[in-house]
Amino acid sequence: MTPTYIQPSIEVWNIRIDEPITAFTDLLLAAVCFYAFIRLRQQDHVGKIQWYFKNYFLTLGLGSLFGGLIGHAFLYNFTPQWKLISWVFILFSSALMALALLELVKPLVKPVYTRLANRINLFVFVISLFFTIWTMAFSPVKYYTIFGMLIVVGSLSFYIFQKTGNKGTARFMVAVGLGVISAFVFSYGWGFGPWFNHNDVSHIILSFSAVIFYKGAALVLDSPGHLV
Repeated sequence: MTPTYIQPSIEVWNIRIDEPITAFTDLLLAAVCFYAFIRLRQQDHVGKIQWYFKNYFLTLGLGSLFGGLIGHAFLYNFTPQWKLISWVFILFSSALMALALLELVKPLVKPVYTRLANRINLFVFVISLFFTIWTMAFSPVKYYTIFGMLIVVGSLSFYIFQKTGNKGTARFMVAVGLGVISAFVFSYGWGFGPWFNHNDVSHIILSFSAVIFYKGAALVLDSPGHLV
């Protein structure tokens, strides 16, 4: 396993900033998400799917914002419990994208299947949220993200694409694939050195993933009936 690089702190105007590049790349991801949220909010669509998409980006953006500022740059001013703010927002973002795809697939499957899938998703989400708060560990967030984004979003995107050829869901599959790469980078500590470590590489990949998710969401919302 590649060793995890520890990023040195810097001082700007006598203000100490820990893990500066990691904080910056977190803020970059947040900026991408806030841009996507604003653009999707401006689209002429009203309904659950648009609501899920735009708030996926809002919650992911907030999670990245608090992660960069509190979880990395200025954590020395806070107790470790403050990391929960970022982690809970990230949990909600994964849940919202899963709900968007479960809503999108409704016209293609029997109602009993979507009801069951929604209940399973809710159960796994609640368990993950409970253990995140109880253990103060990032692991439940990681595992729910794998479940929500890879198993739910990835598989449903593939199914919808196979049934309809919707180009937006094809982009979702690419975005999920980038998310998987990011997870490997983060888990195995793959980086280029202290000043561009595994966190930084992961955040950059996730930023590209967020752009592709946005493009996919815009295409889905612009499709007649969301699926044609």
